[in-house]
Amino acid sequence: MRNHRVHVFLAVMVGGCGSSGGGANPDAQVVEAAVSQQEAAAAPSPYCTAKPALASVTDLSGTWVARVVGSLQVSALGTTLHPQNVFYILTTISQSGSSVIADGRYCDRTEIDDKGTLVPVIIPDKWAHTEKPVHRNGSYSPGNDGVPVLNFPELVEVAGAVLASPSTDPLPTDPADPRLLDEDGDGHPGITVNLSGIAPGSLYSVQRQTTSVVAVAVAPDRLEGALTFSSSQVVVDSNPSTLKDLYAHSVSAPDLTACASTFAMVKVGLSRSLDGGVVDGGTIGTGDVDGGQSSAIGCDWVRANEAVLFP
Repeated sequence: MRNHRVHVFLAVMVGGCGSSGGGANPDAQVVEAAVSQQEAAAAPSPYCTAKPALASVTDLSGTWVARVVGSLQVSALGTTLHPQNVFYILTTISQSGSSVIADGRYCDRTEIDDKGTLVPVIIPDKWAHTEKPVHRNGSYSPGNDGVPVLNFPELVEVAGAVLASPSTDPLPTDPADPRLLDEDGDGHPGITVNLSGIAPGSLYSVQRQTTSVVAVAVAPDRLEGALTFSSSQVVVDSNPSTLKDLYAHSVSAPDLTACASTFAMVKVGLSRSLDGGVVDGGTIGTGDVDGGQSSAIGCDWVRANEAVLFP
């Protein structure tokens, strides 16, 4: 299991002691957070990268791993936190002219927390590693400066429930709501997040996430860009029940700081090392990753090589 944090609950528990929510490797999370902050500080608008864009990369067809970093502002009891939600996605991109289609699946979910939370959260691998499919239509065409720009328009995704209209239907609030989905397969409604620290227990929740992307090629096998991100969550039940009530006191909103949310994508192919590193398991296969039936690589490989793919 990995230590994570529910983005709108922990602000209620902040006591200013300077502790971190942590993770499977807390030191690595601290380094990643520092690097992300440095990159964001230096990143020019609108693509959130300090690297020069390449006009020579015109076709994105192939197998890629994307890292999506979405930042929020969470406020409660006069305290504001800035958690980052990090997702790793294995996807195949097909391109015809300027049109692109991305079909893949989520491989991993992590979070990077501000210091100061007293309630570390453990997201069980059942949810962190749930390989939920994701499909996106977009475009890859020259921008005003003639450099091709990857554009994925707004996509709304709901976790823990099936809604007739994912964008507009209210999220379930009743644990008996028939729209709820036990998406992580643990016998509880919605998705389960376990709490530790001073308020141990479990939250059973539903989440709605909205993203859009603009990115440019900074190498033949790497794109970087800006992410527009928002996320909302409803806790439908908890154990103990008081955790659900405490959760209601916090408010979350997108972090509108320039380049607080980012997107990066690395192409994977046969017999290659990435950024000077050696991938776990040797060579990297290629193939259709949607559904995982014919791919030579899978989410286990992605999880094992996250730090090599995105150093």
